[in-house]
Amino acid sequence: MQILRTLNAVILVYIVLLSVRILLTWFRGTFYGKPWEILIKVTDPYLSLFYGIKFLRQGMFDFSPIAAILVLVVMLDLINAIMIFGKITLGIIMGSVLGAAWSGLAFLLVLFLILAIIRAVTLALGRGSESTFSGAVRMMIQPVVALVERNMPIKRQLNDVQYLYLTIAVLFIFRFLGGYLIGLLVRLFYALPY
Repeated sequence: MQILRTLNAVILVYIVLLSVRILLTWFRGTFYGKPWEILIKVTDPYLSLFYGIKFLRQGMFDFSPIAAILVLVVMLDLINAIMIFGKITLGIIMGSVLGAAWSGLAFLLVLFLILAIIRAVTLALGRGSESTFSGAVRMMIQPVVALVERNMPIKRQLNDVQYLYLTIAVLFIFRFLGGYLIGLLVRLFYALPY
């Protein structure tokens, strides 16, 4: 049991290090010194395993760091399940994988929901010229709005702002209803005897 607790702690610390590494890459150009170099040496070998997976890179988005963290979250869930239940079953594995996959998807849903809300607020506040920030937000949320527009059977034509509001509603419903349903399914998997 002590080995599992130690492994649990090591994975948690490594997830924190990965998160710091990922966040700091958003601020390129700043000199970080020796701590930055050590952080790169500790995290890059693991992250490089995911950088090569092409479907994790979609346009301007690179989801490979999220996938790298989710694999560790699954491992963490499995270790915690072994500590709680004293065994590992197929149901526990399936519940852990589903829970981690939902965590990644829920993160993306919330991220796009925040971006859509920011876009709606910037449209409501300033109808004039588009700022660099507003343009970047528009570029990031536009693929999601286009996906909603293609897949929502609406009889009358909506304008861009109405599709943006519809996208906000869809993201909100998917996030909370999906979280509830996935939570039920994960508990069902954990209860399986095998």
